[in-house]
Amino acid sequence: MIFRSRKLFMFVKVATTDQVKPGRGFGAKLDKVFIGIYHVDGKYYAIDDVCPHMGGSLHHGFMNDCVVSCPLHMWEFDVKTGESVWPGSLSIPSYPVKVEGDDILVDVDSPQKQDE
Repeated sequence: MIFRSRKLFMFVKVATTDQVKPGRGFGAKLDKVFIGIYHVDGKYYAIDDVCPHMGGSLHHGFMNDCVVSCPLHMWEFDVKTGESVWPGSLSIPSYPVKVEGDDILVDVDSPQKQDE
């Protein structure tokens, strides 16, 4: 646990580093939240795994650098921030990530939104 600004951050193991390949997504479910984990440029990122358009599972989508495309209708999101790239109308939450040894930990209780 990390205490910062009077808020409790609870990181939970979601995967190991060997499970999340560069250029591919990895899906996990934590506390009723579906998240996608991504490995980009040596760092790990977590975003909501459900596309706000029609509910597609983003971790099954195509990756281009740090952008994942929904496999259903090609909506695109920046995996580093959750910001919508196309069509640009709806961003999704991103989550704090840290790596301890080979474990990837995510705090799903502290979602970040670009428009906050």
